[in-house]
Amino acid sequence: MLRALTEHGIVPDLVVGASAGALNAVAFAANPTLAGIDQLDAMWRSLRRRHVAPLSARILLAAAAGHSGGLVSNAPLRRFIQARLPISALTETTIPAHVVATDLESGEPVILSRGDAVSALLASSAFPGLYPPVTIGGRQLIDGGVAADVPVLQAEALGATVTYVLPAAVDEAPQPRASSPLFLAYRALGQILDGMARRDAAAARGRVLTLPTVTTRAASPVDFRDTSRLITAGYDAGAQWLAEQTSAVAS
Repeated sequence: MLRALTEHGIVPDLVVGASAGALNAVAFAANPTLAGIDQLDAMWRSLRRRHVAPLSARILLAAAAGHSGGLVSNAPLRRFIQARLPISALTETTIPAHVVATDLESGEPVILSRGDAVSALLASSAFPGLYPPVTIGGRQLIDGGVAADVPVLQAEALGATVTYVLPAAVDEAPQPRASSPLFLAYRALGQILDGMARRDAAAARGRVLTLPTVTTRAASPVDFRDTSRLITAGYDAGAQWLAEQTSAVAS
């Protein structure tokens, strides 16, 4: 979708992201060109479960004992992001980038606009129960999607008057027998967040343009076997939507 928008000549004044969207936002803001999108594309295609959720008997025992604060450590994800993100601080991006996390104590959204980029991204992606919270500025932070899955209101608070929303993929109708506990928890949370996103979009004062949503065949939020197809589907849907928008304006 970023590629379709960029090819169409739509250049943002700022980007705001939560959870996996925060990684896209910061990586794009660091190099908001087609070449930068090529690098982001390659990063996602290279991502495997071992980079985000390496499971072993030792890890599961530690999680059961409550020693880690999450099912898995975020250390592998930290290493993956550090190796591929071309900046170290949020203020080093070409266009302003803002990361949304959730304050674990209050449940309120927290906008991170400066400081260590990797720590901010780990906080924004700290899916409850899967990863431990990340402490920044004395606050324990978790996944930004919990408080602002579609951070339209946060974008407006930062000055946006027209917001393009690039939605995450939604799962196809699951097969109950094949659904993992993590998938079911993710699906249930997604249904709650969808309602919150609709509420926030309705409360926005500016213009909100939401690109089409594509569907995923992934069995869990750490299953990346569908990534290449999703990238193609997102581009095709975004390009078609932009063409329709242009045609409607022209007519």
